[in-house]
Amino acid sequence: MTGQSRVTETAVLSGKKIKWTLEQARGQYADVVRIDWLRFTVPLDAVLRPQFPPPVDPEQLAAASRSERELVRDIRAVDASECVNSPVGAAIHGAAILRDLLGSVFVPDPECERGMDFYEVRCSLRYEGETVAHVLAGGKSHAQASTVHFNLHGKATLHVTPDIWARVYAWLSEVGGWITRVDLALDAFEGADVCAVRDEWLSGGFDVRGKRPSQREIGSWTSGHSRTFEVGQRQTGKVFRAYEKGDQLFGHEANDPWVRYEVEFRSTSRIIDIDVLTRPTDFFAGAYPFLERLAKEAQPGTQSERIPTFRKVLDKCEHAAVSRVVRWLSRTAGPALARVFWDGGEILAAIVEKQSDRAPARLQGFARENIKRAFEKVEALMIPDATPLNYGT
Repeated sequence: MTGQSRVTETAVLSGKKIKWTLEQARGQYADVVRIDWLRFTVPLDAVLRPQFPPPVDPEQLAAASRSERELVRDIRAVDASECVNSPVGAAIHGAAILRDLLGSVFVPDPECERGMDFYEVRCSLRYEGETVAHVLAGGKSHAQASTVHFNLHGKATLHVTPDIWARVYAWLSEVGGWITRVDLALDAFEGADVCAVRDEWLSGGFDVRGKRPSQREIGSWTSGHSRTFEVGQRQTGKVFRAYEKGDQLFGHEANDPWVRYEVEFRSTSRIIDIDVLTRPTDFFAGAYPFLERLAKEAQPGTQSERIPTFRKVLDKCEHAAVSRVVRWLSRTAGPALARVFWDGGEILAAIVEKQSDRAPARLQGFARENIKRAFEKVEALMIPDATPLNYGT
């Protein structure tokens, strides 16, 4: 019991520190919405550019004390050849760049660990001894081997100020990096109710172009605590969550009224504008009509900015996949298919029934309704008398 009590007390103390930090930031920064998680990727050469210390004068090095010589050795531990030829070097050098961007309070680990997310290695950054970020490099696929990935947790972004985000923005713009995930959070320390968010969903506060996204309720809704109301799906690249943050950090017995509104964007079916780093409130407002009202109430003058899906790009990918399947069927299996259709009785129907729960590899990863629409477009092109169907309808 004593051990459990210590764990609980540690969590509560950590939660109080987080809340105090956020409350202080609320009074200092213009944006009421903050970045709570960030992942971005850059080309490999963005971290392999020569940014090493100049050569050390041998006479000065000989005259230096032992501790000074060890310091020089540590600073120059990652040399150019290691960076160019090694994922380890790329991860370490990337971590050093991230430290320079975020500030010296973020300390990179001196050694790399086993990678994650299909990258070969990772180098962690710590804040006051706690791991708060990773830099990942290396991989079997060309797409990963030629990039370096940065993952900043919420406990890292908690200590990143707007002027630091501006530096990250400038660097990403310079090297051609792109964001793969960003979480935007608006904290209501009092006066908010998760149940009101459910009412908003029911009344259309999350409808987009006349469509209502899916939702789910997580936590103890019957007991009335530790509740989360979630809208959307990760597959679409946009998920909203409203949850009782006070219950999460302090335990529901504390009755802390803190509620967090959070929207998560991923680069699935959409391109995330890096302007989100310097204008998080605008992009938070653009996610759903309800969030636009929240943002404008908290920060008058907010300009709603959407991160749209690349529907047309996805349409063309689906159309291309279906076209290739139809072309293969026609060229490779066409004669056999025709003969079975005309003379095979119920054989074709039996084959279709048996294979109905499977999809060709080319069509996997696309929604069933989208594939059906793509088949209709291919059919229209194959049958001259059919009315042509245009993209974007």
